[in-house]
Amino acid sequence: MSSLQAIQQQMLQAVLAEKALPPHIVRGDRIADTNSRLAVYRHGYRFRLRDALKGEFTGLQCMVGQRFETLLDRYIDAHPSEHYNIRWYGAGLAAFLDYARPWRDKPQLTEMARLDWAISTAFDAADESSMGVAELSVVPPDAWADLRLSLQKNLQVLTCMHNTDAFRRAADRDAKRPRLQRFAHPHQVMVWRQAMTVHYRPLDGDEWQVLGAAMRGEPFASLCERLAEHHDESAATLRMVALLKRWLEAGLICGWTFDPSLSGSAM
Repeated sequence: MSSLQAIQQQMLQAVLAEKALPPHIVRGDRIADTNSRLAVYRHGYRFRLRDALKGEFTGLQCMVGQRFETLLDRYIDAHPSEHYNIRWYGAGLAAFLDYARPWRDKPQLTEMARLDWAISTAFDAADESSMGVAELSVVPPDAWADLRLSLQKNLQVLTCMHNTDAFRRAADRDAKRPRLQRFAHPHQVMVWRQAMTVHYRPLDGDEWQVLGAAMRGEPFASLCERLAEHHDESAATLRMVALLKRWLEAGLICGWTFDPSLSGSAM
């Protein structure tokens, strides 16, 4: 190891682990002594980490309130950065809230951190083309039963027991902090990106049944059968058409496949 590399490693340990430095590396003067100068680096490093987390977890900040910076400081203490890119530093925050006191007793915080992170990662997802309503005309009538939808890879569905999305929405709109609600039954929040905009919204129970099946690659006939469990035949058909149109307009569908023996083609 070169002398420069050794100095860099010593500085790294001094900033991250707050270890003492040999006096010749950081020298003091009448303006500031060695410890004061080193404190500038330590404070600056923590400030950058804290600032990056604030940008990623706006919903969590809205939910936690005044104790948010304390939460971030405890996370920084417990999880030194291990990636050269600060953008990924918040990947472990939800897991931290799952076990660290006193936050582990508030599962809504973990839910909120997961939603914030899903929104953040959806923005960075790879670009994918999407299909529009007009392109459905290429599907032959006898191919619909076996048709399987191909959904955007950036699509994420989170299960929540609280009105988590309301806190993120309040943060996005700089609106009044909502009142925390706990649901009797879990509900799902969908996160996806369309062009350069990330969207999120809660899913109705019947929509989640159908969307979840589509994500698992079930054929269109199976999707319709799942809707028939919630509606009569005519209502189920109308609901399926409405859902399919909504997904197409949201850019969720990037293609579909069906038995080539029925038409000789696929999208």
